[in-house]
Amino acid sequence: MSSASISDMATPDDIDIVRDLLRQYVHWLFDSFPDQTEDLRSYFSPERVQAALDEVSTKFILPDGLALIARSGGQPVGCVLAYTLKPGIAEMKRLFVMPSARGKGLGRTLVAAIGTRMVALGNRAMRLDTAVFLTDAISLYRGIGFVEIAPYGAVPPGAARTTLFMEWRP
Repeated sequence: MSSASISDMATPDDIDIVRDLLRQYVHWLFDSFPDQTEDLRSYFSPERVQAALDEVSTKFILPDGLALIARSGGQPVGCVLAYTLKPGIAEMKRLFVMPSARGKGLGRTLVAAIGTRMVALGNRAMRLDTAVFLTDAISLYRGIGFVEIAPYGAVPPGAARTTLFMEWRP
């Protein structure tokens, strides 16, 4: 289990931290999966990345959204975001743990924390989409109880063949 602390994104500095972690996530994806560059470029085009960074301060704040930051030794090492997709259904986005902080249960801790919080906000399920080549993440999600579901939203055409949709119900 992780010894990191988990806190809400609550200040302008926290917003900057989350945005920086999201930038690191995108770079990590491209560096880690060079064979998937075409799909990644479709999903993480410069315009889509900028839109994701812009919405951090609006979409992922209470009362309908939330962003959590994991810190170890006071330094940010991970994040996860979620918002109410539609009444009773949350969508989790951008779970990321820096490679140096992996293997300690932090991803599981972040997913559990965001799930608990989104249920407390009135959601009875949490959905996500992920890439089929993110096998460690998929294994984590399945271990928590996420199951595959039919697509619930659109993804860029170039990423459609490699996107997996999942849902968790507490």
